[in-house]
Amino acid sequence: MGQVKQDAGITRKITPPHWLRHFFASAGLSKGVPVTDMAEWLGHRDPRITQETYAHVMRDAPGRLWALMDSVFTGETELSLPLEFEAVVQAT
Repeated sequence: MGQVKQDAGITRKITPPHWLRHFFASAGLSKGVPVTDMAEWLGHRDPRITQETYAHVMRDAPGRLWALMDSVFTGETELSLPLEFEAVVQAT
């Protein structure tokens, strides 16, 4: 890993557990795991920390959303959504 770090210009110490944690988060987020879920699993107190740290692996998220919406509206994909849900924030 030493040469890879040097080639990437990384100067801080990266331990195997840190690398595995970063790999876990990057892989999940790049395949569409919600940031809020990943933040909880990583122990981030605020999902914005996760978003800011891993935004580089989610560049294609807008394209994935467009593709999903296109497939839903053309009938290629069927969604099964709850008919009722509790509002996260109550109106005052």
